Amino acid sequence: MRLAHGFVAVAAFVLLSAAQQPLPYPSTPAIPVVENFFGTQVTDPYRWLEDGNSPQVVAWATAQTAIARQYIESQPSYAGYLQRVRTLSKTGTRRFGLTIRRDRYIYYRDTPPEAQPELVTRQGLRGVERLIFNPNTFVRNGAAAPSIESVFVSLDGSKVAFTTQEAGAEEETLRVVDVASAKLLPDVIPHAGGGTTPTAVLWDKDGKGFVHTRFPLTGSESARHFNIKLYHHVLGTPPSGDPYVFGDGQPANVEYYVTQATDGNASALFADAGDGVFATAYVRSGNGSFTRVATPADRINCCELGDRAAFVNDSLYVISSKRNQRGDIVQIPQGKSFAQGTTIVAAGRNAADQITAVPGGFITSEIDGGDSAAHYYSAAGKMLGQLPLPPVSAISGIAADTAGQDIIVSYRGYDTPNRWLRYEPSQNRLVRTGVETKVPGDYSQVTVRRVFVRSLDGAAQIPLEIVALKTTRADASTPTIMTAYGSYGIVSSPFFIGSLLAWLEHGGVFAQAMIRGGGEYGEAWHAAAVHATVYKRSDDLAACAQWLGQNGYGDAKHLGILGGSAGGYLMGLALTRNPALYRAVDSEVGFYSEFREVLTPNGAFNIPEFGDPRDPKQFSWVYAYSPYYHVKPNVAYPAVLMETGENDPRVAPRESRKMIAMLQTASTSGYPILLWQKSGEGHGIGNSFEQQVAATTQTLTFFESQLR
Repeated sequence: MRLAHGFVAVAAFVLLSAAQQPLPYPSTPAIPVVENFFGTQVTDPYRWLEDGNSPQVVAWATAQTAIARQYIESQPSYAGYLQRVRTLSKTGTRRFGLTIRRDRYIYYRDTPPEAQPELVTRQGLRGVERLIFNPNTFVRNGAAAPSIESVFVSLDGSKVAFTTQEAGAEEETLRVVDVASAKLLPDVIPHAGGGTTPTAVLWDKDGKGFVHTRFPLTGSESARHFNIKLYHHVLGTPPSGDPYVFGDGQPANVEYYVTQATDGNASALFADAGDGVFATAYVRSGNGSFTRVATPADRINCCELGDRAAFVNDSLYVISSKRNQRGDIVQIPQGKSFAQGTTIVAAGRNAADQITAVPGGFITSEIDGGDSAAHYYSAAGKMLGQLPLPPVSAISGIAADTAGQDIIVSYRGYDTPNRWLRYEPSQNRLVRTGVETKVPGDYSQVTVRRVFVRSLDGAAQIPLEIVALKTTRADASTPTIMTAYGSYGIVSSPFFIGSLLAWLEHGGVFAQAMIRGGGEYGEAWHAAAVHATVYKRSDDLAACAQWLGQNGYGDAKHLGILGGSAGGYLMGLALTRNPALYRAVDSEVGFYSEFREVLTPNGAFNIPEFGDPRDPKQFSWVYAYSPYYHVKPNVAYPAVLMETGENDPRVAPRESRKMIAMLQTASTSGYPILLWQKSGEGHGIGNSFEQQVAATTQTLTFFESQLR
């Protein structure tokens, strides 16, 4: 197969000419692969684009990226957006990811334009901040600075185990730093986690070792992110000799999430096989063996979504949707099982989202259609206070030490960067601590409107939050960007718009839709758009698009949609099911041939959410809702920008390559269909400051070029 002819010439032509229509896309021959599944003929014309190591594919992707780069960077708005986005991104220092141990605060510190956040500490809220580990100076062989991915603080706060990864590959290496001296210990554990499977660490009570996850040290490349197990490491000993602790007999795609009592007397391990599923829970006392206390039938909400379990006085408190889809708080006493547990707080109007043990009891963080609420309870489940959070805001974390006094609540809003508030239970008030991010833009003019849109099937009211400047006089011609996610029960919540202020300053509108498939109203909201009903995600987005056009915001000629990862899958559904509703689509690290992707090793994590095409019944819907196979010829598709990372371990870049090839062949609109395959990047995890600035600039420039 000789496909590289003319690619170099195409790239050179693009770099010498202005962006124009039609764009000179490289030749993409269709070489059909036909397969039969339960009597259905499935044709894949661009299977050859899957091999990212093929010289032909590399040349093709390079030419496509050159076209996209030239098109975006030649737009009149590009230079202005680049300058403004960089200015707005150079905020003051951001502090986040707080853990408190014995009045020692340990957290991330991000000071743009430094490439990556650092790990720092202070003694108490008012203590002097001190650097523990700086990844920006931890550079080897001229590579880019690694990013810190996860942090596990010892029970006495004297040491921190943390993982680093490089270039978006998410191959996590576990390291340990001594907090007092800020010196790295010699302990280095590679393959501790990565990709869809996270690292987990449980510290020993005496701080001399910990239980940790690790992938097999041998095996094929395709199996490197499977069959993770737990081992015990003693500080100062060779990790290669770490004894096995747990994991035999678990599914190959198992993921582990952990929590432990701050006194070290008990710890819990949650195992789930796939994304967005219910977990099996195991508990142990001290350094004993793990005993199963709950099964997936007990519907303990997936712990990968946050701190959904905590120890309170040595009892394990979990969120379960077994009796109520919005989630009860169930207490599992030490030595007991879920069946012997007690519902300590029954589900209310909001969906339970997180549990944090605090002095005197615990705090629940709850979700009401994407926005946060929080309540303070005694250990017995008596409600002691409702935290006075601002409207249309989101809790980004709650940190406390049950042996101390401080309870720190981190929250954010569309117009408010992350800030720390101290909760004072006796007064039931939140007090500003002064730990806030200074910003270079004026966000006082940002206004947020929250509306509810009736779904196309009439079964739901979809929260839609619309962000604009107070001075914007929106109408149907106003350029509007709408984003959504709607997968795995993950909540789409208010976030600080940061550099997106540049879009609002140009008179644009930004909207976020909390569609079904997410967790904005609990498990029922998630379950309403999985498997055979996954199409409701794009239907909900379509309902919001129609509402915007009918209510004084961008109509179909001025509306763009934006999504990434599973939100990228949503973009594929939206543009193939309702192409006339959108003028432009920016899809980042998305997957589009879900029917084929779930058959790959990494796709196994998605089967619980989307279905298994090896089953005749499930095949019908997995195939029906795989956008790649439903691009139709001679259709006027919207303008499309697909961005993908060469090192992505979660969604292979072949997904974007194939989808772009299909759309370029089929579309009659004349609008650009662009692929930007980025080297040195992955799924967006750990992107540097400059990479983030570039990505936002590309997105805003693309929409500016299409929606005006």
